[in-house]
Amino acid sequence: MINEKKEILATVNTLPDDTTWDDAIYTLYLHSKLQKSQDDIKHSRVMTIEESKERMRKKYASFDVK
Repeated sequence: MINEKKEILATVNTLPDDTTWDDAIYTLYLHSKLQKSQDDIKHSRVMTIEESKERMRKKYASFDVK
């Protein structure tokens, strides 16, 4: 938990002085998602584009969309 707090503070400290609350929240959200993506890649929790397309085809097969 302390490491996360340090990472949050380090990220906030990189923001420019005129940063808005919305900018800060978006930056922290984006940073969080990028960290999760890196962790997924590191632990091989990924799929190819073809696998993703096949999953979507199966999921939405009952929808009559062309």
